[in-house]
Amino acid sequence: SQRLSAEAADEVRRGHFSILRQVVAETGGTEVKNLGDGLMVAFGSASAALACSVAMQQGVERDNRRRDHLVGLRVGLSGGEVTHEDDDYFGDPVIEAARLCAVCESGQILAADIVRLIAGRRSRHPYNPLGELTLKGLPDPVETVEVLWEPFGGSDAGGVPLPARLARRPTAGVVGREAEVETLLDAMKRVIASEGREVLLVSGEAGQGKTTLVAEAARVGFDDGACVLFGHCEEDLATPYQLFSEAITHFVTHADEEQLLAHVGAHGSELARLVPALASRIPDLPAYKATDADTERYLLFAAVVGLLATVSEHQPVVLLLDDLQWADKGSLQLLRHLTAADRPMRVLVLGTYRDSELSHSHALVETLGRLRRHSGVSRIELTGLDDTGVLSLMEATAGHSLDAAGVGLAHALYRETDGNPFFVGEVLRHLSETGAIYQDSTGRWVAEDSFDQIALPDSVREVIGARVVRLGGDAERVLSMAAVIGRDFDLDVLARATGTTDDYLLDVLDQATAVALVRERTDAPGRYSFAHALIQHTLYADLGPTRRARAHRHVAEAIESLSGDRPGARVGELAHHWFHATQA
Repeated sequence: SQRLSAEAADEVRRGHFSILRQVVAETGGTEVKNLGDGLMVAFGSASAALACSVAMQQGVERDNRRRDHLVGLRVGLSGGEVTHEDDDYFGDPVIEAARLCAVCESGQILAADIVRLIAGRRSRHPYNPLGELTLKGLPDPVETVEVLWEPFGGSDAGGVPLPARLARRPTAGVVGREAEVETLLDAMKRVIASEGREVLLVSGEAGQGKTTLVAEAARVGFDDGACVLFGHCEEDLATPYQLFSEAITHFVTHADEEQLLAHVGAHGSELARLVPALASRIPDLPAYKATDADTERYLLFAAVVGLLATVSEHQPVVLLLDDLQWADKGSLQLLRHLTAADRPMRVLVLGTYRDSELSHSHALVETLGRLRRHSGVSRIELTGLDDTGVLSLMEATAGHSLDAAGVGLAHALYRETDGNPFFVGEVLRHLSETGAIYQDSTGRWVAEDSFDQIALPDSVREVIGARVVRLGGDAERVLSMAAVIGRDFDLDVLARATGTTDDYLLDVLDQATAVALVRERTDAPGRYSFAHALIQHTLYADLGPTRRARAHRHVAEAIESLSGDRPGARVGELAHHWFHATQA
């Protein structure tokens, strides 16, 4: 560094520490303190510490490729019990790591063998055993290994990588959604061409492939140079601003330090309320400006919008927000603010939600109403694949065209699942695992039996069961009785069989219709059907033998009561129910 000017040396030092801190943030480490010419970092797991050390060496080596004056890095690792006081750590592992670092050569990683043992199979880095090393200040030699690493191949592509959740493309690809994909890509093209911000919401019941669809569009955008960010929600696990916290954390973790410094210069440390990782990347953040809750929220929203707008000046941004039906109130408020912001930006927001899980009082319903008032907001509603779509999905999964038996199976799957891609895939997997279908020596699917009724995999039963349970025990009892009647059932028969009033049943069936479990037949008032045959099969299969037989008896008695002295028109139904009401 003595051959460099003071200003050039400072620039090299800042760049070097930026690389190290970025890797620390990526691997989940905590910077304990700056040692002047290095960092002390603590980790919750040995595998994370090993991954961080290798990534640090790779990052420094890649950065050296563009420098005349090379920067060296030495890394020492140890693990064990330590004492934590005043934001610092003390103990033998701290001393061991420091002493190992001191005996390292440039570009080398030395670790106490205990680190390798603790990491076990979670770390796949190769090691070179060095035996016992005598280290200054330690009474006993330390069994040591060298952690081997390879430089990154090729040149430094830089940029924010594609989020891991979106990187894996489904084996069969996106099938039967050609029109929807084209709509998404058209919106992408408009945003890339600087025609303004757009919000495109994709709705549908669980299993329709909403995430698969938008992830495909996001991958296309990434390949075209877009910065792709991803946030999702989980049921009953919402935290404040969870959607945006996950998405922006990905950017802060991987972005260049210059971008982050520019943002901090414009918005201060407000983004750190949403993304604590910002403090790991940029030490010594300025104090927060907000003095009350309203001001805090305003500055935070401005910081998020400002970040996305600034990034989009250099490359378009695709912001994917998954499972909006479980989003917290803060995330929905921030989404509305982003949509209404008048700052020009090249941002495409792709949101997914289950419309079958929204009540009239749901917070997302109000948000959707407000979003529709703005230009550039549109919606795609996904329904089940048609018969041809199911056939195409099966052929894409099999990798070849189907013969007559395979086509028959595809038609049976369509009838049972109503084209729900998740149900189709799970039933196919179940049939394969149970041997009902198998691949012959040529790779073609062969069916052992006919498929008048499809077997139920546990995954499908769990999904359907969870939707029924949300309605409560009374609704579950009513729907179970309806399942005994059949996929199609009449309100009057159900009322007699359950011993309840029509008005009560209408309330229950309205709830079941809202979550896409049943449908009211528009061509026959008072007549309903289950949305998928699998729903009826699941509810029926979940009844025990005794309860099932009693239910058949109640249904048969209800039909006889309604038929009076003229049961002839329904003699087939009566025979079916009385037969199953009889104990063997």
